[in-house]
Amino acid sequence: MAHFVDSPRQNFFSYVPCVTFASKQHGVKEPRIGPLIEGRQLQQRLYYGIEVMPHTDGIPVCLNLNRLLPFMPLFVSIAWLAKSSWDVEPLGRVDSLQLAKHLASKIPVMPHLTLYRLNDERLDQFLDLNFSNVLALRGSTIYENQTYAYSKTIVERAKEKFKDKATVCVAGFPEGYNIAEGEPPDLKIHLHYLKEKVDAGADCIITQACYRPEIIIDYVKKVRAAGITVPIMVGIAAHESFKKYKTIEKEQGARLPPRLHEKLAKMGNKFEKDVRTDPHLIRNLFVRINVNIICQILKADIQVYGFQIFTLNNFGATAGLLRELRQQKLFGGTQGLAAARSFDLFSFASLGAVASLPYLHTHWHTHEALTQVQAGMCVAATTASERWPRNWQA
Repeated sequence: MAHFVDSPRQNFFSYVPCVTFASKQHGVKEPRIGPLIEGRQLQQRLYYGIEVMPHTDGIPVCLNLNRLLPFMPLFVSIAWLAKSSWDVEPLGRVDSLQLAKHLASKIPVMPHLTLYRLNDERLDQFLDLNFSNVLALRGSTIYENQTYAYSKTIVERAKEKFKDKATVCVAGFPEGYNIAEGEPPDLKIHLHYLKEKVDAGADCIITQACYRPEIIIDYVKKVRAAGITVPIMVGIAAHESFKKYKTIEKEQGARLPPRLHEKLAKMGNKFEKDVRTDPHLIRNLFVRINVNIICQILKADIQVYGFQIFTLNNFGATAGLLRELRQQKLFGGTQGLAAARSFDLFSFASLGAVASLPYLHTHWHTHEALTQVQAGMCVAATTASERWPRNWQA
């Protein structure tokens, strides 16, 4: 759901997916993510998916799934770049769909589809590709005379064709859909349309990125109060540069609290002025921000166990987040949830202070620094090596 300004139009016929599968990925027993999500929900077990884009700076993305071991994503979703894809013929040659077809043999895959210049013929062509999952989106790019106005149309048509043989997911907006357009968000209207999509057959909700866990928690409660019971996955953005953060901020309206935003801007400016600055500084900060969000949501006991990582093709940042979740023993079913609920959670205010401490510069040098970090993190470690494996940034 992280939509961006499209890269220059590619030669879709020459697109060659670049994927390295893990050795244990021998096939897909259940391609629909709906039943997979339901199973994890019943187990009350932390799970995640990843979203990737088909290109990075105009070059086909290279996805090495070994970097995500030992806890693999439940599925991979693939962003739809509307402006460069809407008129490609045949539709199956769109780069995101070529990548989806390539992945589908080894891992459940969910291509996105937006309404930008979509018509009946193109929608039928997409459905005829017989993907087992689709994320139905209005999209951030609107064409004045486009045929469809609401993503409910994709939900209805997909369910009419596939019934329960395919999973259809839709978007949720904790801070309101129109926040990126500069208008006051109207959550009441959003919940009305969301319920319409679920009543039309949507199987799950994936939220846009939001950096304020209290807003996410409140949003989930309001969704449930509106009578919407399908599983909700929370979107998490894996940033490793101020530029990528600003892209999401512009496209989705998701913004850090003022103090953290100011600190992040200073980090970005410092890196631009001095190339000797630790290149992982911003990555590390967002690892901690995201771990805090996940910890707080798990502790809130709102039956949300799934997180969708918007990788932005920043696979180093994604791997760093997964390693930290593993270090905190959160991938452990009910035991992991018990551990999360016992964490001494830190506030954004303390995180703003923690962000400048020595451990963000890859090494801890003093017991005093370690003590300061322990005061602000989800869980305290007794030694530096226990908290951060030497190769955690790889």
